[in-house]
Amino acid sequence: MKKTVLILLALCAVVLSCQKTPTSVKVPVSYVVETAKNEPVSEIFIPDNGTYTMSLLVKYLGGFQEDDVMIALSGLPSDVTVSHDTFSKVPTYQADFVFTTANASHGTYPMTITSKADGSDAKTYNFNLTVRAADCASSLLGDLSGANECSNRDYTYTATAVATGITDKLQIINFGGYGSNTNTTVYLNCNENTLTIPSQNIGNATILEGSGTFTGNSMTITYTASNTPGGFPETCNVTLTK
Repeated sequence: MKKTVLILLALCAVVLSCQKTPTSVKVPVSYVVETAKNEPVSEIFIPDNGTYTMSLLVKYLGGFQEDDVMIALSGLPSDVTVSHDTFSKVPTYQADFVFTTANASHGTYPMTITSKADGSDAKTYNFNLTVRAADCASSLLGDLSGANECSNRDYTYTATAVATGITDKLQIINFGGYGSNTNTTVYLNCNENTLTIPSQNIGNATILEGSGTFTGNSMTITYTASNTPGGFPETCNVTLTK
């Protein structure tokens, strides 16, 4: 009996010695790259002269918490520089890509953010970089010729666009042909090539508002006016060209 017990104990020892101590499996870090507004990386617009900062978040989602995640920017046009094109840190962290231009050529360029972490495949995020005028109002300043098509009448006139000292904003003297003592404020959205004329008294009791588009040195605007010098309201379409 004693011998049998000894044999069983020996067999148990052999079995235990053959078993490996289980080891933990390292799960690669899981992450996502987003804008600082928690949105997907998409189109950005930078001025042709100056700087622009694109802030990205490399956000931790799960997995190993001590591995760095590297992100790198590629595809820059030759006349645009960036202070740092690569970042590598433990997420979550913010990466600020600071673009600098000096008389850069206008255009839209395909860009790529590539990210990589240990134990996982690289990810790519594609977006467009558009270089535009630092102040898109600059190409519209000066004398403008206009051709109005209105609900009550059609006519031509000249106007003058002047700078306001504020980027992407201008004022038009004699907009709509309502008099040289009138002054209409126009706001430009340079990213979408659209414009807005908020409701305003343009200086001779005329209340005017409208919206439209622009490209290069030309604007196409639809507007409504009340209390006009002629005493009647009207809705008009006008193209103003420098």
